Amino acid sequence: MSTPNIIHLPSDEDLDVPVVPLTSSALKAGAHHYARYCDKQNKEFKLCKAEEMDPRKCLNEGKDVTVCAFDFFQQLRKHCNDSFTEYWTCLDYRQQKLYKCRQKQAEFDKCVLDELGWIRPKLGEINTVTVHKTDRPLPVRTLRPKPEPTPEIEIPDNLPPSKLGSKFFFFW
Repeated sequence: MSTPNIIHLPSDEDLDVPVVPLTSSALKAGAHHYARYCDKQNKEFKLCKAEEMDPRKCLNEGKDVTVCAFDFFQQLRKHCNDSFTEYWTCLDYRQQKLYKCRQKQAEFDKCVLDELGWIRPKLGEINTVTVHKTDRPLPVRTLRPKPEPTPEIEIPDNLPPSKLGSKFFFFW
């Protein structure tokens, strides 16, 4: 019998990453611009998770996503804090329904364009399929050993018939 694999968990220092302290309304208000601003970091993280199939190997890529998010929201706070706050507050009070806050969104988008030069992505632009180039090497995968075949079951020749007959019912 083989011994179970030992799983090494990351240390507390590796997992100590600050959390972006925003509500869901603020995250939703900045999501379109954030998706374009942090596109490379997000794709690198998602690619790492898909290739490695082990989230512990993608901690550095996850930290890069967090650093990018902090940088993005600090720039919004520095340049467009008032319009951003009005927009996410509108979303907060209106069940996060974007169509109820189009005027505040337009003001926020105008500020972002004027102050930072960021254009709001067109509808569906973020979801388009793209090829992401990475510097990370391809992971080396080892296949599991092939399991042993199920042994043949020997049925004795003098097996008595079942008392109640077959347990299969056929309804026609």
